[in-house]
Amino acid sequence: MKSYYNLILFVLLIVFGFALTNTAIAEIQTTVRFQPPPEEEQPKRTEGAASRQTTQCAVDSLLPQSNAGDRFNLAAIVPQQNYGLTTLERPDLWIYLPKTSAKQAILSIREEGNIPHWQQSVELTERAGVTGIRLADDAPILKLGKNYQWAVILICGDRPNPNDPVVTSWIKRVAPKNIKTPSTSKLELASTYAQQGIWYDALNILISEKSSQENWCNLWSEYLESAGLDKIADKPVIENLLFSE
Repeated sequence: MKSYYNLILFVLLIVFGFALTNTAIAEIQTTVRFQPPPEEEQPKRTEGAASRQTTQCAVDSLLPQSNAGDRFNLAAIVPQQNYGLTTLERPDLWIYLPKTSAKQAILSIREEGNIPHWQQSVELTERAGVTGIRLADDAPILKLGKNYQWAVILICGDRPNPNDPVVTSWIKRVAPKNIKTPSTSKLELASTYAQQGIWYDALNILISEKSSQENWCNLWSEYLESAGLDKIADKPVIENLLFSE
């Protein structure tokens, strides 16, 4: 009888180990590549609407830099098409924040047609890198099917100035469809989002998995490169989000 139980235990261990191996292989083989949403879903104009061309404070151009890479300027972490989708009511919005003398930034969101939606200010970190801005809890939600243009403005002085650096991009909230099943891993979910043009959700998942995936750097680089953001791929990622004051 003892040998019988040992045999059962042996079989269970093999089956369990096989399942774990398959799961691990699935995680390793999962790729996250962005596919742009259909052009007919995009706003009529997807380029930045701001007239300001500078992406750094004037005084920052005079600061000593250790190397040329340090001069990478303010940028929105968005696809080259300057447009992406989300399923979230209040998505995190990601930018590359350079080393800057600015202590504060303003996040502004407008509905297509130049209709004001929301504005909030955030305190800036002293670290340069890819960083996210979290919408305040009382910010109005993004409505389904609506296009919104968001902008991040660095406040270089004591108060906003028309010449302050700014980056802009477009976002649209869509209803999730055939997205998640109980067996779907986070990386598989990110991959599904990316294939449907749901840029922001896939980006958030990838960043949240930064410390738990051994091949995270490869996944991250692959995702950014699939959206034409090769130059951002080697920049540090700051996981602590920027919040409203």
